[in-house]
Amino acid sequence: MNALYPIRVSSFYSLCTRVFEQIKFPVRFSNFSKKMYGNFAHTFLLIYKEKLNVSYRRFVEICEENNLQHMLCIKRIPHYTTLQKFMQRVNKSIFEKMVRACGKLLKLKDVEASVDGTGFSNTNPSHYYIKRSEEQDKKITVKNYTKTVFLADNKTKLILNMKTHSDHRSETLDFISLVKELGKTLKLVLADKGYDSASNREYCWDKGIEVHIPFRKWKSQQDKLGRQHYSAKRRRALAKFCKQKYNYRALIESVNSAIKRTLGSYINSRKASNQQKQVTIKAIAYNIEHMDRTIKIRLFINC
Repeated sequence: MNALYPIRVSSFYSLCTRVFEQIKFPVRFSNFSKKMYGNFAHTFLLIYKEKLNVSYRRFVEICEENNLQHMLCIKRIPHYTTLQKFMQRVNKSIFEKMVRACGKLLKLKDVEASVDGTGFSNTNPSHYYIKRSEEQDKKITVKNYTKTVFLADNKTKLILNMKTHSDHRSETLDFISLVKELGKTLKLVLADKGYDSASNREYCWDKGIEVHIPFRKWKSQQDKLGRQHYSAKRRRALAKFCKQKYNYRALIESVNSAIKRTLGSYINSRKASNQQKQVTIKAIAYNIEHMDRTIKIRLFINC
């Protein structure tokens, strides 16, 4: 079998194994489960599917055409419904741990990061359909988008942490949790005016993290009243704000653009929980592909 189908392990596959081992993902959820597939095979296939940006059925066909089952050491590629059920069964927090594990593989310290939010469309309607609906005076019911907040390294452009939501909630609520989960690896955090909050700055100051967030602009009357009642911490934040350092926040916009251009700006899942998981898997695929192409951490791979 090996003579006819030589097993070639790609660097993308090797990086997936390192990330899988980093979070200590169990090989199987139960000792009584079938031994045909393990959790790693399902997880790798989901990540590889988002890398190719194709549907479940088309992805299974591509895997069978390229004999991917030999690299995974399995008899056959699982049915596309098996992958869908696996994603429904796994908690979203496990995929978020895999996003953070990518940064741990690089052993990053004193990271200068930026925080920004973006959205992934849940549908991809055609322009012709929207135009015809407008002509017929029909109400167009477009699904909501999946709100996503990224925390990315300014130097490596690697996504270090993320949060996803399907409701219209403020991005400011995710700032502290994003910073807290990374521990002491952060040195500096940059964010736009949407994260202008005294609690966000105070948390970073208490943890010894330098933070630069511009202040919102108020109307003329409110501005006069507001400046008179600025607290001491608010005035200290104004004095510490550095416009030159804040300009590096624009680097995270390139991260948002790269992940949407390469992996797609829309998702096809129907349930809200699966939509959030699919966006998180997109971030994992982006990190691993970016690590393989740009950062070159093959020293961590046992080829």
